[in-house]
Amino acid sequence: MNSSKTTTGELLNRYIWLANTIYSAGRITFEEINRKWMSSHWNSDGSALPLRTFHAHRKAVEDLFDIEIACDKKDSFRYYIENAEDVEKGSLRKWILGTMSVSNLLSESTQLSDRILLEEIPSGLNHLTTIMDAMGQGHAIEIVHRSFKRDSGMTLIVEPYCLKLFHQRWYALVRHPDTGNLKLYGLDRISSCRITDMEFTPGKDFEGKKFFADYFGVWVDPKVKKETVKLKVKGIPQQYLKSLPLHHSQKEVARGEDYTVFSYRLRPTKDFVNELISMAGHATVLEPVWLKEAVREEIRQMEENYKED
Repeated sequence: MNSSKTTTGELLNRYIWLANTIYSAGRITFEEINRKWMSSHWNSDGSALPLRTFHAHRKAVEDLFDIEIACDKKDSFRYYIENAEDVEKGSLRKWILGTMSVSNLLSESTQLSDRILLEEIPSGLNHLTTIMDAMGQGHAIEIVHRSFKRDSGMTLIVEPYCLKLFHQRWYALVRHPDTGNLKLYGLDRISSCRITDMEFTPGKDFEGKKFFADYFGVWVDPKVKKETVKLKVKGIPQQYLKSLPLHHSQKEVARGEDYTVFSYRLRPTKDFVNELISMAGHATVLEPVWLKEAVREEIRQMEENYKED
């Protein structure tokens, strides 16, 4: 495993492979890890895993994903995930390990590749590790970003605060050091990204999960006030929402023979409104009135678009 010739995307896969291998095993020796690595899909040349590289990857896993790989010297130097309980609770860690488990299964079942269909994620994944590295090092990044509104790209130096995946797209929440403003950029709109020498430290009170807690999706607008939204849902979609809530604040507040009323405590920005519109055939906004009217107006505009000329 020659890291100097390895792309950032390949390194990310190897970090996740290592975390998943140890997590799945419970406890495992370095020799056992090495044997698994030599037959792994991610090991293109079948080479052994140098101990020095293993420890470098082990540290990277902790720095990037906050997954602590410890060694129990009393148990034949077996490695294990020290904060396994936190891994179970953390959505990022669970997503990382879950994604890798699926990748391993798919790589071992190539004969089924045309029968296992996955969702495509737009380009930009090649910048994921660079941004993660910058976040871990506390360094600003220089990006070239081109929005859907412009043909030309803009070169920006920004401080990466956190990453968020939404509707098959990765977004980076960054701070502009000159204005102090926080802004989201889609990684698929970034054509280049490099780590700079400029150091930064996120505010002590900043927490990515807390920052997005009042929102659904990535459309952030503090001018939209936080309020209670009540949604009446009929049919099968009730069960979908019960098994996979739209938002962490979701609660069941009423139930009828063929419907359930869900309540949410959030800032109903554009992403949430769009989600409600997509459910319009089975869901009705009860409160607040302005949101009900906003959804109704969007649906009216949709009907206008489909009227014959």
